[in-house]
Amino acid sequence: MIVIVGITFLLLEIVLAIYIRVQEIKIELPTYTLKNTQNFWFDLNEDFGTLHLPNDSYQQKKYCFDVVYHSNSKGFRDVEREVNASSNRVVTLGDSFVEGVGVNVEDRLTNLLEKDLNIPHLNFGLAGNFGPTQYLVMYNTLAKKYTHDAVLVSILPANDFIDDDYEIGLRFGSNRYRPFLKDTYPNYEFVYHTDSIHKSKAQPRRQRFLYKALKNYTYSYNMYRYYRVMRNVRAIPKDKLLAPSKVPSYFNFSEAQLLRMRYCIEEIKRLAGDRPVMVYTIPIAKEIKAYREHKENPLGEQLKKVCDAVNVEYLDLLPQTESFSEEEYEALFLSCDGHWSPSGNAFAQEQISSYFSYYKNK
Repeated sequence: MIVIVGITFLLLEIVLAIYIRVQEIKIELPTYTLKNTQNFWFDLNEDFGTLHLPNDSYQQKKYCFDVVYHSNSKGFRDVEREVNASSNRVVTLGDSFVEGVGVNVEDRLTNLLEKDLNIPHLNFGLAGNFGPTQYLVMYNTLAKKYTHDAVLVSILPANDFIDDDYEIGLRFGSNRYRPFLKDTYPNYEFVYHTDSIHKSKAQPRRQRFLYKALKNYTYSYNMYRYYRVMRNVRAIPKDKLLAPSKVPSYFNFSEAQLLRMRYCIEEIKRLAGDRPVMVYTIPIAKEIKAYREHKENPLGEQLKKVCDAVNVEYLDLLPQTESFSEEEYEALFLSCDGHWSPSGNAFAQEQISSYFSYYKNK
């Protein structure tokens, strides 16, 4: 009986391994290691929330990549950086695209810029629903303490309007510890959904051995978790979900959402003082497709005005994809994940290094 069960389970694992790749199901796969004792990011910082545990590592594997992430002593996916340095340095702010989810560090935007320009790029990018309000808080409370000569700010419209929206956060993530801007421009106050970081659901917790074994060694358990999540999503009443017309993007955002983004850009520039600041916006694949169909770019036009008004350089990566074929622009993103592929990081590096006047003057 035990032998039959074992053989059946082994066959199930083989079938699922093939099925996940053929159907391109975007779930994490077994890593066959017990090093992944917990997630790679948590709500740990009293000011901006999301951070990695210091000197930690995490292996993430999907059907199109297998990457091990390492954090430094401050909890960022970067090498150790001295607070004070005599050399030129650039502070980079952003979310999971800047952190480099799905790619090895040598293929990541900041590493490519650092290698090409021979200028250290301090990577303060973080996954875990990390938006412009958090960039601002992090820069003010931590990143600006590091000597630097310029600031690069990444904007991902597909996520950042949602990540910075207090009301949307109440509906879909009110048990997280994250800062939001509440009230009206420019008289905002910083508020958090939970009154203590220790009340966040994203706190480090010791995982049971059985959970670690199932998650890291079986396709079956990961598929079970995937279908359980999908079932729970389908069970959410339609009136609790965002209507398609209200999902923010390059082409769909409210005035309040844009004003919050504007405030973050203006404040980062104010804090940076005389240092050059560049903001660049990242389109996802479906936004590139929509742009080709409609030839409209309302966000690019609005952010250009915002940045020009405060002497911030603005690079919109969306129009830079206009000459690409469908195959070429889809290759900028990981098929199993949606983040930049090595090609996407290289594309962004080429555009940024040729555009930012700070680089051209070095």
